[in-house]
Amino acid sequence: MNEYQELFDGQRRLFASGSTRSYEWRVDQLNRMGRLVRENEAALQRAVGQDFKTASQEQVFETLACAAETEYQKSQLKSWMAPVEAPVPRALAATGHKGMIYRDPYGVTLVIGPFNGPLLLLLRPAIAALAAGNTCVLKLSAALKGTSPLLMELVPKYFESDAVSADLGRREQITELLKLPFDFIFFTCSTSTCKVVARAAAENLTPVLLELGGQNPALVDETANIKDAAKKIVWGAMVWGGQWCTSPGYAYVHESVADAFVEEAKSALVSMYGDRPKENPDYSKVISDKEVQRLAGLVDPEKVVAGGEADPEARYLAPTIAYPVTWDDRIMEEEVFGPVLPVLKYKNLDEAFARIAATPSPLAAFIFSRNQATIDRFTRELSYGGGAVNQTNIHLYVESMPFGGVGPSGMGHYYGKYGFDQLTHAKSMLISPADVAIDHLFPPFTNEKTEQLITWFEY
Repeated sequence: MNEYQELFDGQRRLFASGSTRSYEWRVDQLNRMGRLVRENEAALQRAVGQDFKTASQEQVFETLACAAETEYQKSQLKSWMAPVEAPVPRALAATGHKGMIYRDPYGVTLVIGPFNGPLLLLLRPAIAALAAGNTCVLKLSAALKGTSPLLMELVPKYFESDAVSADLGRREQITELLKLPFDFIFFTCSTSTCKVVARAAAENLTPVLLELGGQNPALVDETANIKDAAKKIVWGAMVWGGQWCTSPGYAYVHESVADAFVEEAKSALVSMYGDRPKENPDYSKVISDKEVQRLAGLVDPEKVVAGGEADPEARYLAPTIAYPVTWDDRIMEEEVFGPVLPVLKYKNLDEAFARIAATPSPLAAFIFSRNQATIDRFTRELSYGGGAVNQTNIHLYVESMPFGGVGPSGMGHYYGKYGFDQLTHAKSMLISPADVAIDHLFPPFTNEKTEQLITWFEY
């Protein structure tokens, strides 16, 4: 018997009882999540720091965003739950018919959290699932030696296991979990692991929301504010130790300003992290010694213009800039996912756009320019999950916009109302008056009745 069967059955029974569909149950679960975070904020921040986020602002954001999300969801929940009327053909409207759309929870959800957002990428999906009226099984990351054990202790204190439960299993346990017929799976991780999850979900025809990543471009044209662009891109590439799915994977800079950009980027590194970033608490660590070794192996030492020092035992890789990098360099073969910024040059926009378009669609893309025509073209012509103009990363802070990938960078999206809609089924109901019939649908058929079918397409 599957070791998680009893847990799964308990959550399924609760959902089948209908109680999770009520506004009151959902608000209660959101309140519990808010209390879990707020009442243990200091401990959670210490745990996050123990894992790799030594920067205090990053620790605060992990807890603040989760607690604030519960309040935002509660403030909007009644309106999100309300049925929405849909237009119907004029002939139906004239006879008193109405079209209504109800948001129906899926049931028992599985949220598989990654290491790089110890709280954000685990609890925020759970918040969306609970607000939508689902129960939730949380699969915690085994790579998080501080945060995951703490959550294993806290979750049972704040939630009934038939509503929310947490598990710290490794690969074998994930395999067992994925055998169960969950009603929805939310997964954030790498593309390779995602394929395993998607295949397992397909066995049970389970819908999935997949948040992945990619080699995210930051394009800088010759009209950009170079100093501003360099600082923002360097920050985006180094914050959270570069271990964020929307971190700029490379800067793609017009050849006329590339040298100036690199000099400004080097200055920005020093201004943010000083001459000794290893001792700077505002600079976060890498998740493991193996990851430090992998990242160091990606960088060509001859192209390092800043940083490059590695100390695997201390889980430290200096914030690194490599230049001039080409598309043939090893570092451009895969998502970097660490505090390394390769800088490439391009001659013209046609060349740059063609090269970006030839790579798998990334989760994020950024453009730095004062030329609106270039900005419009970047937005229209390239495929990516989302991004920003003259900024990096902070589109993730905005609850009113959807966050999600496309193609190899993911499928589906969440945040705010978008997450609520993603984790509910849009159930359509056509409502007819009890004494109204549509006679032309019933035999015997005549030419006149057939001609009336056109009214179904008149709105």
